[in-house]
Amino acid sequence: MKDKGTTVSKKTYLIKKTINSILKLIDDLDDDQVIIPNDIELTKSLNISRTTVRVAVEHLCDADIIKRDGPHKVVLRQPTAQDYFDIENSNSTKDVQIEKYFLNLIHTGKILPGDRFSELSLAKSSGCTTITVREFLIKFSNNGLIEKIPRGRWKMVKFDEDFARELISFRQMVEMRALTELLKFPKEHIVWQELRRLLAKHEEIGADMENRYLEFPDMDRELHYIIQKSTKNRFTSQFFDIVSFVCHYHYQWDKTGELERFTVAVHEHIDLLNNLITHNTAGAIMSLEKHLDSAEETLLRCVHGLEN
Repeated sequence: MKDKGTTVSKKTYLIKKTINSILKLIDDLDDDQVIIPNDIELTKSLNISRTTVRVAVEHLCDADIIKRDGPHKVVLRQPTAQDYFDIENSNSTKDVQIEKYFLNLIHTGKILPGDRFSELSLAKSSGCTTITVREFLIKFSNNGLIEKIPRGRWKMVKFDEDFARELISFRQMVEMRALTELLKFPKEHIVWQELRRLLAKHEEIGADMENRYLEFPDMDRELHYIIQKSTKNRFTSQFFDIVSFVCHYHYQWDKTGELERFTVAVHEHIDLLNNLITHNTAGAIMSLEKHLDSAEETLLRCVHGLEN
């Protein structure tokens, strides 16, 4: 696809992705619709900044796909396959870089609940642009753990008991439903091979917890992901990302009794996996209930530890 303005090579992964999203929106319009949402509406629906929207819209205007008419954006023609960017195999290098950098700040305790930080300082220390940092923080703010404050600054929200209880309560509803769906899968389904492999890994690490207990968070994420993806529900997958972050990264702020907590959780996982693999419905439900109750206690203990 050729640009009349900036060259394609100068467009970031995020810009190309945004352009594709707006093109798809145009493709999905009814035949009698010629107006697409304004910049503010696009910002909200695509969960990106107004700067990114403006750059994407400018590109589409240069390509004679839309034109600005006062506050409106009028569709001039339907997109073709050549209008879309091929980003399927592209690496969003800077997006991944800022995410890893920011999560590492949390993991190492350099950012704690209540701390404030700026987009500029994150950009300088991470080697990313302020636009990349801003886009990441906007998306990350959906989990309710950071909030924007004036002048390009952000604040890590204090993680209180109400938040923890609400999260766990919703998690119980989602995962219990997912578990019942999982147990309906036929015995020849590939998921049972995945679970048997995961059980073997749990037993291996469980036999050497003192040296390998830090491998537990990744196993925990994998098991709960397998359970939750059984529902094939887009909202469930979004929720999983939030739960995964909260449960794994907030644990990092309170390492008291970490080995003991992970040891208990590994044995609970093994019990749950055995019941799943043997298709013991009642046993699997009881195992998951017990494990989620333990997770709630752990999360609340971390919360109270942060408050002290």
